[in-house]
Amino acid sequence: MDKNQTIGLVLMSALLIAYMFFFSPSKDEQQAQKQRTEQIQDSIRIAQEAVAAKTNTQTEQSVELDSATKALIASAKEIVLENDNIKVALSSLGAEILNVELKNYETFDGKPLILVDEQNSQIELSIPTSSGSVRIDKLGFTVQNAAKDKVTFAGTVDGKPLEITYTLPKDGFELFYAIKTDAATQSLQLSWTDAIKRTDQNIELDRRETTVNYYTIEDDFDYLSKGSTDKQDEKLENSVSWFSMKQRFFNAALITDKQFDELTIGSAAVNEMDSSTIKTLKVETSIPISSLTADANARFYFGPNKHDINKAVTEGFQENTYLGWAVLQPISLYVIIPLFNVLEKFISNYGILIIVMVFLIKMVLAPLTYKSYVAQARTKVLQPEIQKIKEKYPDDQAKQSQETMKLNSEFGVNPLSGCLPMVLQMPIIFALFTFFPSAIQLRNEAFLWASDLSTYDSILNLPFTIPFYGNHVSLFTLMMTASQILVTSVSTQQTSMANSPINPKVMMYGMPIMFMFVLNSFPAGLTLYYVTSNLVTLTQTLVIRKFFVNEEKIRAQLETRRDEKKKSGKKGSSFMQRMQDAMAQAQEQQAQAKGKPTVDTKKENPNKKDKLK
Repeated sequence: MDKNQTIGLVLMSALLIAYMFFFSPSKDEQQAQKQRTEQIQDSIRIAQEAVAAKTNTQTEQSVELDSATKALIASAKEIVLENDNIKVALSSLGAEILNVELKNYETFDGKPLILVDEQNSQIELSIPTSSGSVRIDKLGFTVQNAAKDKVTFAGTVDGKPLEITYTLPKDGFELFYAIKTDAATQSLQLSWTDAIKRTDQNIELDRRETTVNYYTIEDDFDYLSKGSTDKQDEKLENSVSWFSMKQRFFNAALITDKQFDELTIGSAAVNEMDSSTIKTLKVETSIPISSLTADANARFYFGPNKHDINKAVTEGFQENTYLGWAVLQPISLYVIIPLFNVLEKFISNYGILIIVMVFLIKMVLAPLTYKSYVAQARTKVLQPEIQKIKEKYPDDQAKQSQETMKLNSEFGVNPLSGCLPMVLQMPIIFALFTFFPSAIQLRNEAFLWASDLSTYDSILNLPFTIPFYGNHVSLFTLMMTASQILVTSVSTQQTSMANSPINPKVMMYGMPIMFMFVLNSFPAGLTLYYVTSNLVTLTQTLVIRKFFVNEEKIRAQLETRRDEKKKSGKKGSSFMQRMQDAMAQAQEQQAQAKGKPTVDTKKENPNKKDKLK
């Protein structure tokens, strides 16, 4: 963000425009079914022989193996674990997860939200044996102790018993996972590929926020770079305690109280023409057996990116809910989110909730708004004197600035005091800028013409794409731009622009136009907030001007203050004095550069020490 309004808005725009995104094509249903038919009971070696025999020869042995494979698939049992939040389907063939449904959420087109399914997500788990590596997800298991919240799959590998247990607590989004085996091995190899399906309308914004997050055992959160659309792979140097396939609103993760080693994370190249899949992500890791035992509390997480839910899962897991830069996160955590949660208990319509939220925040910031307006009014009443200075030194910008500073010091006016209240409000504005795009509460919530506050409100779809704008027209964004221009027009009536190095109107009126392009594809909840905020600001300004600020009284107060300073012999503030000294030095250097006689700075400013040469 910024140190002042101009620099802050420019930096924020550059940050948004710099976002890039990934995507990769998904595996089709025929490939997934082919993989299922390759699964057999004893080992990966036999499965590969069965496939080769079926496709290349018609020998008697191939028919027998093919029949065994078919029999194994036909005998597979599906077990469903379910609580109030998620529904998990498991298969005895490989003791693997078939699909996970989030029961309290839907896709943007009203379908059940399946976060993980067997067509798009493959979790391959291999165990080394004396005869080679065996894929656990291709073994046959028998079902033991099946219940609504727990199931154990029993099988063998290399002649040793192998048990895999899934446990689903009564509440929450975690699925506990434990392995018990007598096999002589220290670790397993996991490969998890997830072609993440589209669940929300704004696929472009979703792609920007989809990546692999992870948390190292040194308590360091990080993620796979979002800035490339090409295929990428990254091998991590440190072990991690969890990793997640993170989308904008949801994530699927694997967690342990111990560690995963030798992680390689990556994503496939983005195919922007395919709108059915957001991205394809992949994680490969070596997992110590001790990290998957019951004491290690190994578990999957299939659920929303919501800060209070994620925080209760494990250390650092709340980072899956993006709340902006670390310096601004306290504003979201201790102001915005608590206020939003309180309002949510009383207001069911989220559009109205956002409007009420604006009014409450503006009421709290009203004293700063008032001080800013008064400071601007003090500057405005000095405009006649400032105009005289400009007329006296029409071609000397440095002299104009120096004399204006002396004038402000004489009347006790600090031209920066009007900017300070505005600067203090900017962190809140930027915190809201990151909160609304990540607020899962706004998903599929309608308000006025916006069918979903978590995505843009389109009133017109264009047959072409405008660079940096898009192929649609957002009405809330247009309203935001118009209201911001109106606020700027009213505010500039109170602001001195005498010494601006560039035409201030170009910057002040150009910013709303630029943000019309930047925010056209951002969530309607965010632009609704800005529209309401601008209208409240405009109302506050007009009310303060009409009933609380009298420019004649301000002028009289300033003249009284000037007379009192003259009588008492008090000097201006040290800050103003330093500013005057700097301006005097700049004027002298400018005169020397032009070959003019040096200004006697002692006469111009008798309070300045003799250190200019």
